[in-house]
Amino acid sequence: MSAFEFARQVGDVFVLPDTCLKIKEVIDNKISNLDEIAEIIALDPALASRLLKLANSALYNFPNPVDSVSKAVLLLGETQVYNLVVAYGSAEAFSKIPSDVIDLERFWEISIHAALIAKFLGHVIGVKQSEPLYLSGLLHNIGELVVVEVNPDVARLCAHYKKGVLPWMRQQELLGFSYADCSVALLKLWRLPDSLIEPLNYLNSPQLQPKNKVVQVLHLASRLSLLNAAFGQFELEDLIDQQIINGLGLKRRDIDEARAFASLEGMSILSLLNPKGSMIM
Repeated sequence: MSAFEFARQVGDVFVLPDTCLKIKEVIDNKISNLDEIAEIIALDPALASRLLKLANSALYNFPNPVDSVSKAVLLLGETQVYNLVVAYGSAEAFSKIPSDVIDLERFWEISIHAALIAKFLGHVIGVKQSEPLYLSGLLHNIGELVVVEVNPDVARLCAHYKKGVLPWMRQQELLGFSYADCSVALLKLWRLPDSLIEPLNYLNSPQLQPKNKVVQVLHLASRLSLLNAAFGQFELEDLIDQQIINGLGLKRRDIDEARAFASLEGMSILSLLNPKGSMIM
């Protein structure tokens, strides 16, 4: 089966919650306002509580407590709220994934680290804030959860990688596609913005888009997040081509600081994440 066929098999099961779809429609409507977004969020207690936790977290460190949804939406802004809505919806969609097949805490750790590293490196090299680096990083590996559902036996085999066996090559060998390919297929079925999805087509082949900074940053972020979570299984040189780092004008210090930033801020976000209950952000 192709990556799209895998995604299509779960398309009727793993869907974004109605609240998320409504908010997405409002945000996509250019004449909408933040008050309208806040009203919809307030009707979903779970989403509202996550929004308030995020606004009051160390990640933002606002000087005064954020005690209402409308205030949180105003302070965080449309982009951050959109990130939360899609992240929350993605976690909810996969809330029934069997924990005996995949370590969900590790899955979300890698996903969050990729998001934070992409955000950090994007800032360093001057990528526009409007680029969906954070959300693309967060969802880059969501295809793994699709494979876990459709073919858990193969997912188990893909999860057992070690030095000399690169994960995306293992996936390609066993499935004929990578998890990133499956992520692209599912996000298309969810009708998320093309700007979020398109860079993921080149996640494992950034050389095909050498001048696209978003592609290069997301590639680095996906690799560095794995390095952060792999506990000594890989070295930097195993996962990343130094030419990509050089091409972006990055120094080793930038890479180290991005990883440290993800480790520090990731702890704050993971404290709001309950993998068993699929609570994110």
